[in-house]
Amino acid sequence: QIDQETRLFDTGAGTTRAMRSKEDAHDYRYFPDPDLLPLVIPQDEVDELKAALPELPDAIRDRLTNDYGLSAYDAAVITEERETAAFYEAASTGRDRKLVANWMTVELFGALNKSGQTLADCNISPVALGGLVGLIEDG
Repeated sequence: QIDQETRLFDTGAGTTRAMRSKEDAHDYRYFPDPDLLPLVIPQDEVDELKAALPELPDAIRDRLTNDYGLSAYDAAVITEERETAAFYEAASTGRDRKLVANWMTVELFGALNKSGQTLADCNISPVALGGLVGLIEDG
C-alpha cells in the first residue's frame, strides 16, 4: 500500500518522514504552472510521427495469427525480437507461412540452440530458408 502523504526531508539525518497525510487526490490541489505555456502539437505532426513508427510487436503478432494462421505460440516466438520477425517475413514471402514458421521455430532454432548460436550468428539467410521450404512444398 502506498500512503498518500506529504513527506519532509531531514537534511541532518538524510531521511524523510511523514509531515501530513492526504485523503484523496483532490487534497493535492493540482493546478497548472503559470510559467509553462500550453503544449499544442498539430494533428498532422502527430499523424506523421505515427506513420513513421515501425509496426509494434502486438500488431505483428495479431497479423501473424489472424492473417497467416499461425498459432499464438509460434507468433509469440517469432515476434520476440524485431529481427526474428523480419527474418520470418522475408523467408515466408510466397511460401506456406505455417510451414516456414514450423521450420524456423523447430528446425532452425533447434539447431541454433544446440550449437549455442542465435539468429544473428546464423549463416542461413531468409531467402535460403524460404528456398528450402519451397523445395519441401514442391516435394
